[in-house]
Amino acid sequence: MPEEIVVDWCARAVKLRQVEEAILMGEMVTEARFGEDMARYANASLADVKRALDEAIRNCQISRGETPRRTRYAIRGHMRPY
Repeated sequence: MPEEIVVDWCARAVKLRQVEEAILMGEMVTEARFGEDMARYANASLADVKRALDEAIRNCQISRGETPRRTRYAIRGHMRPY
């Protein structure tokens, strides 16, 4: 059985924040390393990086025993036939 990879979500969040800042500053980012994990963000959109960052922050909070902030989504209104 393969060995389970332990992810340090807080360290990942820090790296992803650096990637986000680099994209916002217009710098070319080719990869980010998280221990043995590596992700390439050269062609990633800012939305992809933000989504990964939000997930990392949420998992970091959970790993610290904190209660993560709830994500709120707008409810779409529907026209009723009556």
